[in-house]
Amino acid sequence: MFRLLIFIFLPCILFSQDYNYRSYDKALQFYNQNKIIKSKNLLIKLVDNYPDWEDPNLLLSSIYLSENNIDTAVMYLLNIYSDNNFSGMKKIADIFYERGEYEKALIYFNKIIHLDQDINFYIKNCEFAIDALNNPVKINPTNIGSSVNTDFPEYINTLSIDGKKLFFTRRVKDDMGYPQEDFYVSEFDSVNGWSSASPLVFNTRMNEGAMSVSSNGILYVYTACDRSNSYGGCDLYIREYNVQTGWSKEYNLGNDINTRHWESQPCFSVNNDYLYFVSNRPGGFGKSDIWRAKIVGNKFFDIENLGSSINTEKHEMSPFLHPDDLTLYFASNGHIGLGDYDLFVSRRDSIENEWSFPLNLGFPINTYKSENSLIVSSNGETAFYSSNKSGYGKEDIFTFTLPENIKAKKISSVEIDIISKEKGEEIVLKNVQFSNNSFQLKGNSFVELDKLVKYLKEKSSVKILIEGHTNNIGQVKNNQILSENRLE
Repeated sequence: MFRLLIFIFLPCILFSQDYNYRSYDKALQFYNQNKIIKSKNLLIKLVDNYPDWEDPNLLLSSIYLSENNIDTAVMYLLNIYSDNNFSGMKKIADIFYERGEYEKALIYFNKIIHLDQDINFYIKNCEFAIDALNNPVKINPTNIGSSVNTDFPEYINTLSIDGKKLFFTRRVKDDMGYPQEDFYVSEFDSVNGWSSASPLVFNTRMNEGAMSVSSNGILYVYTACDRSNSYGGCDLYIREYNVQTGWSKEYNLGNDINTRHWESQPCFSVNNDYLYFVSNRPGGFGKSDIWRAKIVGNKFFDIENLGSSINTEKHEMSPFLHPDDLTLYFASNGHIGLGDYDLFVSRRDSIENEWSFPLNLGFPINTYKSENSLIVSSNGETAFYSSNKSGYGKEDIFTFTLPENIKAKKISSVEIDIISKEKGEEIVLKNVQFSNNSFQLKGNSFVELDKLVKYLKEKSSVKILIEGHTNNIGQVKNNQILSENRLE
């Protein structure tokens, strides 16, 4: 009798197992045909009957994730993952973490901290993020409008020193429908706002992106990939603009800067004496670091890493050195933050000093998504950044006023005039006035002159030649003496 029972039940077991796989295969077929409801109904029945069967639980979880039903997706994962399953608990924690549900993510990260100490980084991020969300910074981002933003993604590049030209990259489609990144510029006036953006004339059929413009508006350094004369996949290139002759041809910056590795995201210092950039070359602290090179003439020297206060074992990106030369904004996924890439600010007391430990710009500037590019105008308080918040397209350019603790130092109109001129070019000091037939300055003249004195004290390497003149009334000899006394 015992042998007979085995003979009778064995075919039933085989039939039952066969039924399970045939049902799962049917559910998978529905899924691949985009018949999601039919697939889901079959999978739910399978999981009800076989709650620890991995395949239908995983597929159900994936379906609910695509519907942004996070809690239900996790419920099916918990059917198959125990608390000691590192990869399973990490997967669940990441689902919450990557969607900004930090308190739930923290629960699952804490379950596996004893299995891997690297999880401590994510725990600190969750704790920081929870506090940041409870203490948001006060900003009001404004979309800069349809003259710049379109259905296509726009990525902020740089702003002219006077704040009147905005340079950015737009990802369009070429004649074949493939993605194509090109440079655009929009100009600002106080009446009409930002003008309709125009493509730069040196755009090519290949991709160009991540550009920096020198403060005098002459040098344009940018990233280009897969050029025939490149040293690696992506190199830094330069063009020069001359008012009389127009654009120069494109030049590779050479192997002082470019390597067989990846170089990108350049940024000029305000006096054009340093070029900051990002590279994944050996010798850094992480996967991609911020570096800088000293510029002397047309050569680059003393290439150095910005150090461990800025760079981490992960990625640092998108450096923007404010015209005050003392405030550095950048993106990182290696410093404590709210998720993927966050924006940070670091300061130094003088150009000889080291950079301070970075300050996270806080929520809602940073979110659980990726924020990776920010520039600040010469006034130190008006910021521009790209975001996929609601707008005209996938990525739009927004502007907002920075909170007080993350502002840069304001650059005066005198400083802007000096910075934006070429060597030897004339600068007119406005509102410097003398009493008639006298070398005594009028009181309102000291506002402009004090700004000039302050700038020259801070920039001891800058040398100026002062020229002046009197009117043509009176004797030439007396006017000459008066001019000399006024200059003194």
